[in-house]
Amino acid sequence: MKNVCVPRLYFWVFVGAFLPAICLAADSKEEPRLPLAMEVFLKKPKAQVYELHIHLRNVSQDTVTVNVRDLPWNPPNDSKWFSVFRLDEQESLVKQRVQDWKLGSRVVQLVPGESIQDALVLNPRMPSLLDDIAQFGVNLRWDCPPASLKFVCKKGSPQALTIPKGDSGQSDVYALDTPACLKLGQAIGLIKIPQGHEVLFLLTPESVMVDLPKIQALLYQVDAYVQQCQPSWTNSWAVSFFTEKRYAGFLSDEGNRDYFKQGIWQQVNVGQYSSQIRTLFRFPWIKKRSDDVYISVYQ
Repeated sequence: MKNVCVPRLYFWVFVGAFLPAICLAADSKEEPRLPLAMEVFLKKPKAQVYELHIHLRNVSQDTVTVNVRDLPWNPPNDSKWFSVFRLDEQESLVKQRVQDWKLGSRVVQLVPGESIQDALVLNPRMPSLLDDIAQFGVNLRWDCPPASLKFVCKKGSPQALTIPKGDSGQSDVYALDTPACLKLGQAIGLIKIPQGHEVLFLLTPESVMVDLPKIQALLYQVDAYVQQCQPSWTNSWAVSFFTEKRYAGFLSDEGNRDYFKQGIWQQVNVGQYSSQIRTLFRFPWIKKRSDDVYISVYQ
């Protein structure tokens, strides 16, 4: 989201338990921090692809409001809180390519225990990454809590991760129950998942889209599918709902522009959902029917 943004958000184009203790900033003069405890994990979703997964969990007893502009994976914040060094004698800083665009304002409310997550793919950020790993190894470091961000940290949370020299880059291995995933996919009307995107195209009747209890129940099922069958994803994913299977895809896909010009594609693409901003966009292409509804899949 990941849950707008958008991904790591996808809007067309699509336009990304109570913790016992937290570390608060020592400087009482600084802006108060949000009780969102940040944890960072290194993941390898595919061979020789490295990602930082960042989780922010509400560790207070109250609902916490956060703006997507302040999230650590969105520009320009993503360039401010961590650095990467080669593990050679000079401990050389690895240069990152960062984006300079900024998101608009979008507020997300997190109830106690609820988290918001996304990931930074390291390879495109650091073109020399694979060579640096092969020759030296790299170390990723950050301050906890980050001086430039508004969050706190879980007590004992690591402030560094190391990818050793010569790391094989072998992807993470997950045990999947394939028959169960096929059943779950059928239950949610899964048409396909486009390669390289954390997006699900679903076959969904319009009667479900106009019935909020039904669409809420469907999104709970989608979340269950993602957790069980897409374990390399964070909880930042997106859904695009279609009433006809043959048109399922991005607007930029071959043929869909023509269908759009004919007025077909925008009629059958009846909704889009971003789990990161917890927002359902219904009938986004039809001005007289379009609206957006805040829906969380957290239970």
